[in-house]
Amino acid sequence: MRIKYYLIFIAMLACLGCSDDIKILEDRIKQQADKNNIDMSMLEIKETAVYLNEWSKEDFYQDDVDKFLEEDEANFPEEIDVLFAGSSSIRFWESLDQDMKPLKVLNRGFGGAHIAHVNYHFKDVIQRYKPKAIVFFCGTNDVTALKTPTETVNDFKIFKQKVREDMPGVHIFVIGIKPTPARLYLEKEELEYNKLIDDMSQDDDLLTFIDIWDAMLTSEGKRIPELFIEDGLHINLEGYKIWTTLVRKNLERVFIL
Repeated sequence: MRIKYYLIFIAMLACLGCSDDIKILEDRIKQQADKNNIDMSMLEIKETAVYLNEWSKEDFYQDDVDKFLEEDEANFPEEIDVLFAGSSSIRFWESLDQDMKPLKVLNRGFGGAHIAHVNYHFKDVIQRYKPKAIVFFCGTNDVTALKTPTETVNDFKIFKQKVREDMPGVHIFVIGIKPTPARLYLEKEELEYNKLIDDMSQDDDLLTFIDIWDAMLTSEGKRIPELFIEDGLHINLEGYKIWTTLVRKNLERVFIL
């Protein structure tokens, strides 16, 4: 136990140079804890702030991206119809190739990525594949890391601009944040993010919002644990069946399926 707190103390010392970011995170953590009637000691708040600050660093998932580059060097994927990019719910979509036939797809979901991570690695995980369309799922980890919905959407605007500049004409399909049983406490923020993306898509012919929220609720509006694995965060095969139906329906805007 002493070793644990010593390591936390060292980590906090290492972050003195980024004390403003840490202080902002500490304030947000305390607000979120108070909102949900959770008691957290000052040490727990600081420990969480240090972790979230590290998680938000742009190169946090460099090792994951390096593995993609190694795979590409051995066998570069050519003539991709749809690039699926974003965080772990894309990464864990093991049936993606089968679910999207006859389209040729490529999965470049990694880690528990934030949108800023995808932006940082844009050339290596997006641009180099020259897809005809992109299906994007990211943002839920940003909100979990206590970025505001507006901050998260601003990062998406950077992503969209990169696509527009480097890949003109490529259609972006954004899968909205899903209603996970484990993150009920973030419902307000998640729905705000979804609405902001949906609103943006109304004025952009090359941007489509895929709303999966209501499709993953009961008729009474309750979340469905049976669509998720044990962690209550990641969807199982039944969850991916819902995603497949909605994604394919929207891809018909660009492809004949």
